[in-house]
Amino acid sequence: METLTIIYTYYGQKERIEGILKEKHPQTRVVIVDDCYPEPLGTIEGIDVYRVLDDITWNQPGARNLGFQESEGWIVCADIDHLITRENVEQILKLKKEKGTVYYLGREDTNSRNVYLIHKDDFEKVGGYDEDFCGHYGYDDILIYYQFLKNLKVEDLWDIKVKVYAKESSSKLDRDWEYNKKSLELSKHYDKNEHKRIRFKWKKCE
Repeated sequence: METLTIIYTYYGQKERIEGILKEKHPQTRVVIVDDCYPEPLGTIEGIDVYRVLDDITWNQPGARNLGFQESEGWIVCADIDHLITRENVEQILKLKKEKGTVYYLGREDTNSRNVYLIHKDDFEKVGGYDEDFCGHYGYDDILIYYQFLKNLKVEDLWDIKVKVYAKESSSKLDRDWEYNKKSLELSKHYDKNEHKRIRFKWKKCE
């Protein structure tokens, strides 16, 4: 039986947990990476929770790298303000997925480049997220999109629409993106990320 892993990164959005549990499909493994929120998320029955132990501002690229490191096979990478529903999972399981292809999923509001389906081997092929973008907001999704385009086939599956709760669940951290915008201009010509990943201490919550 095929299984699918869904990775969410977490920074205090407790209101999202109930929906994630409610929509958990029997053929999915859900991974939540608690990115060192001051109040630890702790253990959740039926979900694998990992906690980053070093407080790094805007560490989502690193938290995602950790989620992928601890996962195998086909993986959906989503923001915590997305919800991958049982219907979405059924749609994904029916796909004739091919390694070497990354599939961007749609959203119920507007499509973007921050929720996608990829095989673990292909994530490794592009080197994962560049953790030089941690500490500042934004553009890490755009950089890895460029790297997907250079190394993989990119297919848009906008008809598979995930739910979005951006207004309810967005982080209140500063969103100044000028530093990472400049970093993108310096990095976007690279074919893959070759920088060190997982630059922090972490643990599995048990």
